Amino acid sequence: MADAAEHLDIGRVMNNTFGVIKRNPLIFLGLSFLIVALPQALIQMATGVSAASGGDAEAVFEMFNSPSVIVTAAAGWLLLIIFSVLLQATFIIATVKDLNGQQVSLGECISQAIGKILPLIGLGILMTIGIMFGMILLVIPGLILALMWIVASPVMMAEDKGIVESLKRSAELTKGSKRWIALLFVVYMVIAVVLGFLMVPFTFAGTVAVGLVGLVINTLTGAIQGTGIAAVYVDLRIVKEGGNTDALADVFA
Repeated sequence: MADAAEHLDIGRVMNNTFGVIKRNPLIFLGLSFLIVALPQALIQMATGVSAASGGDAEAVFEMFNSPSVIVTAAAGWLLLIIFSVLLQATFIIATVKDLNGQQVSLGECISQAIGKILPLIGLGILMTIGIMFGMILLVIPGLILALMWIVASPVMMAEDKGIVESLKRSAELTKGSKRWIALLFVVYMVIAVVLGFLMVPFTFAGTVAVGLVGLVINTLTGAIQGTGIAAVYVDLRIVKEGGNTDALADVFA
């Protein structure tokens, strides 16, 4: 058993995150593009957000008064949630396999992720309700819950637990590491902001240029976020249980 005073190693998590992406760029960046970045761009085009963004506030208000736009946006939002859950589950499996030195098979990862899609969606809904309720109360409780449950999805995938059990297990793993997880989020937010600034020069080059740069940025941030959560889970298992990824890899063998 690892020393209870030990906590998440931010440097190790970041090295693992970017290392996994670097070793499997077609899988992680490709899936992030297809499942996150491209659907976001298509939804924006369908709802007219891109066109309206350059207009005045009244035009934007009128746009969202349209029933067809509201329905399209709601359907797109639901689709994005499903895609995001599928992406996260796939990245969890692929990350654990890679960190254990195993070959990552895209087909196998997606197949195993699809098998858990419904429980993962249920988990995501419960987490969202809990965190939003905590935010409504005093904000801080919501943030604490978000940090406490950050690895609930990896727990469900790797340890085959139910929704409530996954939340409890995530709380157990993150105990003593919440501040470090929060700091890691700040680091990733800074990276996202820096990537966002890259879009500024293209705002004068037209809608197409902005859209293309947005695709690149959303692809990168999607890959980093999805892989990062999986890497946090692996690191917490190592810290809490003093082991390595062998036991995790057996789950996805």
